[in-house]
Amino acid sequence: MKKLWLPLLGLMVFLSACATGFDQKAQLKQTSSTIVTQVAKQNAAIATIQNQIGAFPSTFETAYADHPNADFQNAGKIHTLIQKREAAYKQLERAQSQLESASNQLVKINSQANATLPKSELKKTIATLKLSKLDHKTFDAYYKELTDAEQDFFDTVAADPSDKAGIEDALSQLNQYDSSLGQQADIVEANLQSVTADAQSLHAAALKMK
Repeated sequence: MKKLWLPLLGLMVFLSACATGFDQKAQLKQTSSTIVTQVAKQNAAIATIQNQIGAFPSTFETAYADHPNADFQNAGKIHTLIQKREAAYKQLERAQSQLESASNQLVKINSQANATLPKSELKKTIATLKLSKLDHKTFDAYYKELTDAEQDFFDTVAADPSDKAGIEDALSQLNQYDSSLGQQADIVEANLQSVTADAQSLHAAALKMK
């Protein structure tokens, strides 16, 4: 009986290892695909945020010239710009949450024993995801500063709609925040390209796993 048990035990260990390898392959394929998809969503969201911010100055100047006493923050074209920007920002945050979950999954897989794991591609993707997370935190901080500055701008306009010089100065200050956010967006987008490239390499390596 013992002689029969030992081969069966060996077979069970072998099958278990095969199942683990298969699961890791499937997880890597799915996770790397998720990363590419979520990065694309982030890039789209950042582009929308940038477009809405870029359109703010001229849109406001036109609206102000037509109706200087209007409630720019809560109605009209400026309000529409802000709504589109906020929707894009929420999309950006949702995608970032998915990327962080994917990163955690890769870290977990990387800690598992399997000689066929594409360790090099795994480590590169994990590293670039960590860097992109740091970039996102910085972008997020700049974005929140921008929204505070924007509120100060609207308060200035509402306080005295006839003070054209004061409003122009406030708009100029707001544009400085816009410019800073734009610079950070460029950094984020550049590193997201690296994330996509590394995730694609990881996906290709996962397909070769046995």
